[in-house]
Amino acid sequence: MIEFKQVSKKYHLSNSELTAVNNVNLKIDDGQIFGIIGYSGAGKSTLVRMLNGIETPSSGEILINGKNILKQNNHDLREERKKIGMIFQHFNLLWSRTIIQNVELPLEIAGVKKEQRHQKALNLVKLVGLEGRENDYPSELSGGQKQRVGIARALANDPEILISDEATSALDPQTTDEILDLLLDINKKLNLTILLITHEMHAIRKVAEQVAVMEKGQVVEQGNVVNIFNNPQKEITKRFVNEDSNVNADDLNSTVNNLIKEYPNGIIVKLTFNGDKAQKPIISQLLRKFNSVDISILEGSIHQIQGGSIGSLIIHLQSKNAEEQQAALNYLKSLKIETEVISHE
Repeated sequence: MIEFKQVSKKYHLSNSELTAVNNVNLKIDDGQIFGIIGYSGAGKSTLVRMLNGIETPSSGEILINGKNILKQNNHDLREERKKIGMIFQHFNLLWSRTIIQNVELPLEIAGVKKEQRHQKALNLVKLVGLEGRENDYPSELSGGQKQRVGIARALANDPEILISDEATSALDPQTTDEILDLLLDINKKLNLTILLITHEMHAIRKVAEQVAVMEKGQVVEQGNVVNIFNNPQKEITKRFVNEDSNVNADDLNSTVNNLIKEYPNGIIVKLTFNGDKAQKPIISQLLRKFNSVDISILEGSIHQIQGGSIGSLIIHLQSKNAEEQQAALNYLKSLKIETEVISHE
């Protein structure tokens, strides 16, 4: 288990003080894919640099399996660092070395014998899907292939923890999905704890089980990914969720306001579905049951996440019969669907 206990990091500048991380508390279970999401400057990368000892906290404790890494001597800290693999956004490969030589590098530094490190590197190259490309150079690879080499190299010392620091940010959407699928596969095969540092909610949704949302150095919201997607509390979290759903908040607000002005007796309702409810014909059932109610669908999405499906639907309910309109709303609630009436701004 990884624990951050009231961890803060402050930088003393020439005329001011910058708080990059402010009183963060997190627990990350062994074998878990844990997402840390935030925009640039949120403090997420600084947080994980303190985990592997690149940065030292100004205050607080960081524990790995109960050991406070801040109280270890230099030798023990070096040994702990070997248990933490790091994947970088810009690959950080040596261009003068082949793929196999790049993967062998950490083993070479650790003093592993040539034959042993070569065989291990071959196995890792195969694991990341680059078998047959061992003797190619980084310049001959695509961005996704370079990142696969970076992942293989990060696994060379058999780490217990793998940190992915914006590893997919420089990749196109299809390649991003391929790399995320690879990380998910590695997590299952090797039972690695993976910290996924990103500003992309899509990456969190696809592979993470738990997520912490950071803003201005603080964790402002954290929890199970399903719960965070279905019921985001903070404005920044709602923004991330909307970005992943391709919802333009301004356009949606404009549509909502226009409908409420044109049909003042109607209501705008956001429905949130979990699991198998996301695949049921809720709207057609509603129309059959309440045939005097008109329904307009304003926006909808459905996504697969770790643990099931989640979906959302924003609809406009309108009926000349106010009682039946309310009955339709009550019917939706009776189906155990999260139902929120959206007011205009």
